[in-house]
Amino acid sequence: MLNRLVYLRGAANAVFCDSGAEFTRQIIDLRACMHKVKLDFSRPGTPTDNAHIEPFNGTLRDAFLNTNWFSSIAEATRLAEAWRRDDNDCRPHMTHSGKTPTESAEISGLCHGGQVKIAAGF
Repeated sequence: MLNRLVYLRGAANAVFCDSGAEFTRQIIDLRACMHKVKLDFSRPGTPTDNAHIEPFNGTLRDAFLNTNWFSSIAEATRLAEAWRRDDNDCRPHMTHSGKTPTESAEISGLCHGGQVKIAAGF
């Protein structure tokens, strides 16, 4: 998945993340090093350092992770992709003035031919 993101969108210069276990594993450090991506960690006990993503994390947890039981990686992947498409293409977001993220990206000129023009992921 990370290789696909780099291929489609390019590597980010930096990734800001909390210091939770999912971002302290060796594989994340290795991937960041391979793509020359700086990992910038938030300060412990300061969720406001990462406030722009916290609403998404809560939505993902409440609307997807807490409502599904996965019997395999393949099933989790399939359900996650369906949820991502619904969240980006169908569900209006208050932060986008009642538009979907896809509509908002198209209006703002960040989307061209179905691909977002800004670098994301690594």
